[in-house]
Amino acid sequence: MKNYVEDGNTITITNAGSTVILSGTPVAIGDVLAVAVADIPGTSSGAGITTGVVTLPKLASDNIPQGKTLYFKAGQVQLDPTSATHAGKAWEAAAANSTSVAVNLNV
Repeated sequence: MKNYVEDGNTITITNAGSTVILSGTPVAIGDVLAVAVADIPGTSSGAGITTGVVTLPKLASDNIPQGKTLYFKAGQVQLDPTSATHAGKAWEAAAANSTSVAVNLNV
């Protein structure tokens, strides 16, 4: 196929700051959530995955049912979509007071 570009499982994360983006860190790129594959030094670029299931930090006060739509804001996934980036769906339930949840990215 002449117009095929790539499988879309990764996207380039550009670190415009001076602080390292650590491997496993979620990064909003427009309306897409990516997770850094490896450490990305300041003023460098690196790969971020955009598909699959990853464990991400969550807002501890949220009681998240399996399959619920999640949003990313302030470094955490949460149920509130206000001023947030769509993150994906909860792959498993996560009780209030838990600090992480498995997320199927960008679905």
